[in-house]
Amino acid sequence: MKLLESFKSLLLETVTLRNIRDAVSQRKVIYITYNGDEPGGKGIRVIEPVCLGINKKGNQVLCAWEREGASHRGFLRKRPMPGWRYFKVKDILSVSSTEEEFSEVRPGFNPNGDKRMVSIDILANFT
Repeated sequence: MKLLESFKSLLLETVTLRNIRDAVSQRKVIYITYNGDEPGGKGIRVIEPVCLGINKKGNQVLCAWEREGASHRGFLRKRPMPGWRYFKVKDILSVSSTEEEFSEVRPGFNPNGDKRMVSIDILANFT
């Protein structure tokens, strides 16, 4: 039973990563269900995913422009939305793609990557 649960977990993670990579490479707006910090952090987010990689703490993270949603920092009024957010991939519970593409380069976007990441898996191309 444990082996089956581990296998299911691995399959779901792989599908999520493929969906995230596809959304970054195709610059698709996506909905994610995120298990974020309380208060206000758990729930659905509407994001423009631009970079997937490993941060300095060793976590696989997605850097995205969050348009709207259940943002912990937005809830605390520390960083209003829309704005840049980092999402730990392990805390993304679901990904739903939309047909909407984004092409606007948001303020603070670095086309060379992200200084908070030690390695980059995929980065959106706006050229």
